[in-house]
Amino acid sequence: MAKIIVTHLSPDFDSIPAIWVLRHFHPDFADAEVRFVPAGSTLDGAPAGSDPDVIHVDTGGGPFDHHETNEYTCAAKLVWEWIKKERGIEDEAVDRLMELITAFDHAKDLSWPDAADDKYELMLPAIVAGWKMTYPGDYQKIVELGLIATDAAYSVMKSKVQAEKALDAGIEFKTRWGKAIGVETKNEGTLQLGEKLGYALVCKKNPRNGSVRIYGRSDFGVNLEKAYEKLTKLDP
Repeated sequence: MAKIIVTHLSPDFDSIPAIWVLRHFHPDFADAEVRFVPAGSTLDGAPAGSDPDVIHVDTGGGPFDHHETNEYTCAAKLVWEWIKKERGIEDEAVDRLMELITAFDHAKDLSWPDAADDKYELMLPAIVAGWKMTYPGDYQKIVELGLIATDAAYSVMKSKVQAEKALDAGIEFKTRWGKAIGVETKNEGTLQLGEKLGYALVCKKNPRNGSVRIYGRSDFGVNLEKAYEKLTKLDP
């Protein structure tokens, strides 16, 4: 029998990632149908867990509904912890995403610095709220978009984890503008992450093809014009 994932009407950025984890990491649910019930309810009134082909997330009071507990967790994290144990999977990128999703689900963002600043409107929980306004009542559409967005967030977090490891293995050196670092990696995210970590200059060499990219922070006064002029003479 085809698997069914049940969540509540008007899905949020907890129920959607819970669906994503099931579809992405559990082969039995890769093509599962998604159905919706009023918050707290179950499909056809049957107890959560009574049908092995039906799994409830963020509703129904089952093992993947945290609303009846005082634990600092969320549906997506509960599903992920179950799958990690069930399938013996380890993935730091998902672990870190689950911590963020849990923070949003418990409204921790309300106490973040400049919590009302416009930049937070580009975060996924706000985008999900926007989809609900754009596609009112079309919950399948909202889940579909949310799964695509969570895929993208996962790719970004995986890249960040890899970039952190590349920077840890990098070589630091001093420049007139401040500290700099050289890394050997094919990971493009290393450049921006290095800048965010306070490096005035980040040099990245791709070990596969030998190409080099250099990022410099203009707010640190980095100017590579002289290097550019010299390099163009050496390698037109």
